[in-house]
Amino acid sequence: MKKKWSALCGCGLFAAGMMLPSSVFSATTLGQSCALTGPTSFLGLQMHKGAQAYFKARAADDIVLLEKDDGYEPERCLKNTEAFLREEVNALFGYVGTPTAKVAVPLAMENKTLFFGALTGAGFLSDVEKNPYSFSLRASYDAEIENMMRHLKEDLGVTRIGIFVQRDAFGMAGVRAAVRAEKKLKGITIFPPVPELPNDESSMDDWNAFWKSVPNYRRNTVSVGGGVRQVRGQAVEAIILVGAGRPCALAVNQWHKMDFNVPMLNISFVGSVALASRLDKTENVYISQVVPDPWDTTVPIVKRYQEDMGSGEGEYGFVSLEGYLAANIMHQAIETVSGPVNANSLKNVLESMSRYDMGGLDVSFGPDDHRGLDAVYLTKLERAGDKVQFTYVDKLSALK
Repeated sequence: MKKKWSALCGCGLFAAGMMLPSSVFSATTLGQSCALTGPTSFLGLQMHKGAQAYFKARAADDIVLLEKDDGYEPERCLKNTEAFLREEVNALFGYVGTPTAKVAVPLAMENKTLFFGALTGAGFLSDVEKNPYSFSLRASYDAEIENMMRHLKEDLGVTRIGIFVQRDAFGMAGVRAAVRAEKKLKGITIFPPVPELPNDESSMDDWNAFWKSVPNYRRNTVSVGGGVRQVRGQAVEAIILVGAGRPCALAVNQWHKMDFNVPMLNISFVGSVALASRLDKTENVYISQVVPDPWDTTVPIVKRYQEDMGSGEGEYGFVSLEGYLAANIMHQAIETVSGPVNANSLKNVLESMSRYDMGGLDVSFGPDDHRGLDAVYLTKLERAGDKVQFTYVDKLSALK
């Protein structure tokens, strides 16, 4: 079945200095830092919108979600997180992005505050030893990229792939995932070859040399031309993109203008609707997903999501569904706590959550497993008139 998208609706924000209702003081408070303005605001607004739809419909008297805009910039996210901790929120929830989560998680761990349900598949979010109070709902970027590369190899016989990434912690998570999959799958090779990966102790010269070898663009920009040409010069048979919607759309459009029509596979963080709305052509464009079909009401949790989001296809999407699912799990954990709601009580509840049925979708955590979902999917973009449709596919197909 083909799925449609339509325009993003707005998101209400708390005004500075607004008086909160008295119920706030007896409710569980969650702090969410995400991009509500700027080039990546689509993701933050949709993540917040999905979570708020759940909380308002299912937990209005129990949970208050406070949000702050970080513009997808780590420095602003760090300040927001510091403010949430001063305000003594019960947990940090639904952050958006790897570079922002990377600065927030250490602060949350230092203050023994739960960090839950961020919109990123970075591995550190579920690292039990380093980040014991951090939990990730979605599948990892490793799982997404390995799935893409496996399909390229097994479905299409691809042996040479290019990667195009955002030049920051998010892009590096994608690079590391691709290198691990390359070693594991064998027979599918990244071009240009990825040099030795730098680390936190590497010099700026080492990092600059590394990024010269890996096609990339800078966060919150659309400076994609250099990376586009670098990939095009490698005679690759497919491309994996690890970036945000606007720059990835521009890159795809430029490759299409070059008559370079190889399969182009985007990681879930790209924001499917944001990407699709900016594409000139959709041939051979795929997006990895980490949630079920947001338009498939045969899945009970999806039906409830649609009911709480409101009527109309344009209200639905992959990111808002992820926010809704994260809110569902957080509410379940809070309701299960016996006694004060804090990091330790929430951690204990989540770690005992095994095969929790959200409604056609099972979620499991454990003391050694802080990642609730592992499933990944592929969707193909197809144009029907002035609409773009998302089709879940089990196999990649050659362009006819």
